Amino acid sequence: MKNYLPLQLLLVFIICSAFSCSQSPSYDLAIENVSIFDSKNKSVSHHKTVLISGDSIAAILTNTDPFKAKRSIDGGERLLIPGLIDTHTHLIGNYGADADSPETYLADDGIKMLRELSSHHYLAHGVTTIIDMGQPETWMEHTLAWQKNPAPEYPNVFICGGSMVTDEDRWQPAHHIEVKNPEDGRRKVREYAKMGLKYMKLYRKLQKPDYEAMVDEAGKQGILINTHVDNNVVTIQEAMDYGVRNFEHFFTVTPSVLSYDTDWPLMNEKYNIRMTSSIDQFTAQMVFFFGYIKDHPEFDTKLNVLFESMAAKGANLSTALNVLASSAGKSDFFTSFEYYPIRKTPDLGYSDAQQKDLEDTYEAMMYYIKKAHNAGVKLRIGTDCRFGGRALLSEMMLLYKAGIPMEDVLQIATLNGYESMRLEGERGSIEIGKKADLVLFDKNPFDDYKNILSDKTIIKDGQVFHLKKSIGHELKETLAFQGVEKGLEWFEEKKTDDTYGPVIKSEMKNTVKELMGGGKADEAIAAYELYSKLFPDTKMQIDGIAITNMIYALIREGNETKANKLYHFADESFPDAQKFMGLHLFMTLMEKGIVAAEKEFEEHRSDTAYTIDENELNGVGYLLIQKEKLQEAIAIFKINASAFPESWNVYDSLGEAYLKADNKPLAIKNYRESIRLNPENTNGIEVLQKLGVK
Repeated sequence: MKNYLPLQLLLVFIICSAFSCSQSPSYDLAIENVSIFDSKNKSVSHHKTVLISGDSIAAILTNTDPFKAKRSIDGGERLLIPGLIDTHTHLIGNYGADADSPETYLADDGIKMLRELSSHHYLAHGVTTIIDMGQPETWMEHTLAWQKNPAPEYPNVFICGGSMVTDEDRWQPAHHIEVKNPEDGRRKVREYAKMGLKYMKLYRKLQKPDYEAMVDEAGKQGILINTHVDNNVVTIQEAMDYGVRNFEHFFTVTPSVLSYDTDWPLMNEKYNIRMTSSIDQFTAQMVFFFGYIKDHPEFDTKLNVLFESMAAKGANLSTALNVLASSAGKSDFFTSFEYYPIRKTPDLGYSDAQQKDLEDTYEAMMYYIKKAHNAGVKLRIGTDCRFGGRALLSEMMLLYKAGIPMEDVLQIATLNGYESMRLEGERGSIEIGKKADLVLFDKNPFDDYKNILSDKTIIKDGQVFHLKKSIGHELKETLAFQGVEKGLEWFEEKKTDDTYGPVIKSEMKNTVKELMGGGKADEAIAAYELYSKLFPDTKMQIDGIAITNMIYALIREGNETKANKLYHFADESFPDAQKFMGLHLFMTLMEKGIVAAEKEFEEHRSDTAYTIDENELNGVGYLLIQKEKLQEAIAIFKINASAFPESWNVYDSLGEAYLKADNKPLAIKNYRESIRLNPENTNGIEVLQKLGVK
């Protein structure tokens, strides 16, 4: 009998253990022994374990609680935060595809390649969700598919469609969508709602009647309006009165407290700067405005009142901070609103005194950012630049350096963005039931703010994110900033490196295109030759507009030798690309003279391979005037008049060229013809009056 009891007890123990194990859930992933950042309360809980089932957080335990998981990560008491969110990106424009149609990317998985760029640019840095704030409508079929079909290997994407502007008689970028009147604006809102969009962006050039109608219709359709207002058309206060709460870019607060028409010239005078079309100088001017406001008590008071009003109404504001900091030389990572031409420092041309003023006014801007935050304005990060993931990390550090506590910075980079975009139901905080989009820092940002840049373990949809580096895209950066010889040496070294993925045809194509569009002629040619060597059976096509724009950029920079080299390379390598008559005639003029250019025009004016554009030809004429080649300019304007004999503007330009050449009779003749075609040509009338002609 003594031998049976221990055996019975053993059987009971085995049965109970088996029963107990069968009742214990088995999780897919455990992140053990972590410090969890609570983005709602801005606190940190230590010695925790997060358990994940599928794509969601299933349980949060203390380290002593038992569990069973298929896979575990030892957190080592490192900091775990929700996935970061960039609330203002331009996916297509930032990838150099803005002017291209999707059809040019269909071959060789080009559309997939563009989506994978979002993983390299964002997810690899811990940004698990991005909001696209404006793209050409031709791309929406593809990007909306990304939104509707999320995957662990890509960041979550939500799109706004195009940026809405009021119809104007002027050229608009591809991502600007014109509405003709208030009812047309309402129709566009209903169209987007039917497509499944959650957001729309109303841009700075949208007039009040259209703006108000679209906000009203968006409320009916359940669409969240995000707005960029900085053109003294609709102010932030007026937009809030209409019901808008989401505002884009911190720098857009300035025109809501002053008048650009009046104060911009005064601000330029104060800092001895001037109006310019340079994107970097424009960005710097947005910084200068904050110093101007701080020096004017009435504007300072208005801005503080605006912050209080925004806070009271629950308004939020995206940052675009790293771009402005880059212009002032205050960021560790250079970005710009426009990636092209490719560069790593701002193109400002300021004196030492102007640069010192810019640095001082940057401090004023950061002073106001902290004041807005302290007043209760909900800040969210929106980088509005290429390489947004890395820029977002820089913005976090800049906010901290401005005096905003680290716990607030982490909340701004996570929960604030998700709440502002109405996504907090699934993301933005570490809670049971929410999506398992998480970032585990190797080093704690609370110990040192620079640890924001430390290595990270990234979990997307419950899966640990792994991404091999892109040899094609890194080749582009190496060629652009280290030159052809170093770039090709780098490629030979890295093409067998296991940390890089395989050489992909679509990536190499994009490398050539971006170097071409970024003003890197020799580097683009080298990349094309490498592509041809790697894929000898495939003929690459390049958009003719991109080629033409790059060559014009080189000409404007005074680098005509490089422009000429690229022109002939493109003509030989891409014979099917769209050709533009203006550029062709400019190159002919420079190489062979006026007579040869006139002959080329007559021979090809009916050739469908060439696009004859009035504005381009006029632009070439003025480019030649700037280069003090008056006779060549006159020849181009005469060709333009021949091509567009009913255009009053062409004759006005021709008259101007003749006047500069001191040929008053022909100047008068052409100004008269311009006025005959357009009796309201005030410029022509004024010139003739000055010449004593009625």
